[in-house]
Amino acid sequence: MTEWGLFVVLFVALFIGWVLGRRRTKENQKEDFKKVPNDYFRGLNHLLNGQQSEAIDAFVDSLEVNSDTFDIHLTLGNLFRKKGEIQKAINIHQSLLARPDISPRDTRLVQLELASDFMSAGLLDRAERLLLNIAARKTEFQKEIFTLLVDLYEFEQSWDKAIRMGHQLQSDFPTRKQAQRLAHFYCELAEEAIKKEQWTTAFQKYKSAIDVDVDCVRASIGLSDIYLSQKRYRDAIKELKSVADQDHEFLPIVIPMLRDSYLKVWGSGGYLKFLQEQLKMHPSATLIRALTEHYAQDDKEFAEQFIITQLRAHPTIKGFQELIDMQRAESDGHDQENLSVLYELIEQLTSSKPKHRCRQCGFSGHQLHWQCPSCKSWGTVKPIHGLEGE
Repeated sequence: MTEWGLFVVLFVALFIGWVLGRRRTKENQKEDFKKVPNDYFRGLNHLLNGQQSEAIDAFVDSLEVNSDTFDIHLTLGNLFRKKGEIQKAINIHQSLLARPDISPRDTRLVQLELASDFMSAGLLDRAERLLLNIAARKTEFQKEIFTLLVDLYEFEQSWDKAIRMGHQLQSDFPTRKQAQRLAHFYCELAEEAIKKEQWTTAFQKYKSAIDVDVDCVRASIGLSDIYLSQKRYRDAIKELKSVADQDHEFLPIVIPMLRDSYLKVWGSGGYLKFLQEQLKMHPSATLIRALTEHYAQDDKEFAEQFIITQLRAHPTIKGFQELIDMQRAESDGHDQENLSVLYELIEQLTSSKPKHRCRQCGFSGHQLHWQCPSCKSWGTVKPIHGLEGE
């Protein structure tokens, strides 16, 4: 719905609310029409002139707070908050709370909206106190309260509080998304511990993340890093291979670590088998390049035929660049110079393209973010697949 359409609907809702609030006998309706507040017509004039903010202010002035207009004022407060006019939203919600005849349920509902206003205004302490006060009463809005508290603690990066409240939310209202989010909170604590070289604490936090969400790729990669630092290569291999089952889209990130780990203990046999199995199920440019590099160590001609076959089935710019690099190494003179120019052009093209994209909002960039900088979703930024990606 367009912004104009939204305000038209708002106008209709306000008009209906006014009519319902002033419904009387047929004889009195004509007299009531004469008593329509001037602010109401002033708001209509602003609306017709495209002055939406002024229209809303006028409509608010024209509507006294009563049981018939309660929902309209609540909607107006939310609208002001979404438009960034936080103080107006706070004023409306506080005026609703000041009503002596407001029901206990409506009181809690307005307090919930007021807490959202405080959070939007950056008044986090006031929002937290208000939410904890409502939560202590065990109301019908527990899910919404817990969710706002988790949001608040996440924004503050108070990970211990976020985990504690997240567990309460997950216990009463379990969802897959909340479990994923909770696992990332543990990973944040693990990374803080790593910065302080508290390896045991970091290990425990990553394990807790896996306990909450068995498919947490971030925790598996974190555990493998710890194992590699301790030269526990077999354990690192186990964690890295689990990424294929957790979310195969992250495989390109762990392939280099997996190759190095295999070479430390078992040689390339197990590594080759893993790559071949994954290529059948989840082909990607990184897998094709890794296999091509491996085959080229023994038979460059076979490796070249392999990548050509794979490019026909799964064309990618990265794969084409690998083929050019192989042919460039085997050529000389003018041909080598031409291939080098082509390789550099492709390198410039690939380096300018984003490598990761959020599956939630479409944000893209070169760096992998475990939390999307745009929509703030956890674990939704993944390597790009397709012609220009994997």
